[in-house]
Amino acid sequence: MINLELAKDIRESLSARVIGKTGSQFDSEETEQLYHIVNDYIARNDEASVDVKLPFDVIQSLGEIS
Repeated sequence: MINLELAKDIRESLSARVIGKTGSQFDSEETEQLYHIVNDYIARNDEASVDVKLPFDVIQSLGEIS
């Protein structure tokens, strides 16, 4: 599970290190968070997209609802 506040702290730390071109070392909690962040990013961007065209009757029924 991603701890949002820790993820934001890691991002802030990494951005300073990227700008300063310095290295990074992470403790076990930071490493676990980075793993989940990268894993989630890959899952969202590498897996097949669920964007499909809806059948006309579904589109029409959605229009009737709104």
